[in-house]
Amino acid sequence: MPNIKNGVNLDNIEALTGAIKNDPKVALVQFKAQSEWKGGTKAAVTVSELFSNGNNIRSEASKFNLMVDEPAVLGGTDEHPNPVEYLASALCGCLTAGIATNAALFGTELEKINVEVFVNFDVHGVLGMDRSKPNGPLDLHYKVTLKGKNGASMEQLLKSKETLDKKSPIKNTIELPLRVTTEVVIEE
Repeated sequence: MPNIKNGVNLDNIEALTGAIKNDPKVALVQFKAQSEWKGGTKAAVTVSELFSNGNNIRSEASKFNLMVDEPAVLGGTDEHPNPVEYLASALCGCLTAGIATNAALFGTELEKINVEVFVNFDVHGVLGMDRSKPNGPLDLHYKVTLKGKNGASMEQLLKSKETLDKKSPIKNTIELPLRVTTEVVIEE
C-alpha cells in the first residue's frame, strides 16, 4: 500500500531521492513550455515535456494547454489570465504543494492550506510612460492560512511553511538573480 499523507505520495519522493543518490544527473531537470500566438494579446501555451538527465519523463497523456490573455485595459479581451496572474498562480501552487509535502514528511496532518498572492505594479514603466519606473513588479506579498488536524500544533504547521519559505523553487526564481539567455529565429 502506498505511503500517502496529505494526498502526497511519499513513496514517489523516496524513489526520486534514491535515484538521485544512485545517479546525481537524475537531479538535472528541465521544464519546458511553448506558446503560439493566437492574435491580439492571446497565446496558447502547451506544457508537454519534462526532462530529467536529458530524457523526457512526462507521459504522452500528460499534456497541458493554457491560454494567456491580457485585461481589456492592457489591450486584451480578458478571456484568460495574464502572465503575471499565471506567475502568481505558479507561486500559489508551489507553496501549496510544498507545504503539503513538508507537512507529510514531518508527519503533520493538514485539513486546510489556502494561499493568496498579491503582485504590485506601477504600470508607468510597463507602458513606457515613465522610464524611471520599473517594468516589473514593485513587490510581492503572500498570505498562507493553515489548519491542522489530529492535534497538529502551531509549531508543526509553522515548520512546514517556514521550511518551504527557504526551499520554494518558484519563490526562489522570483527572488534570486537568474541568468536568462535568449535567442530569436526570423522566418522568411
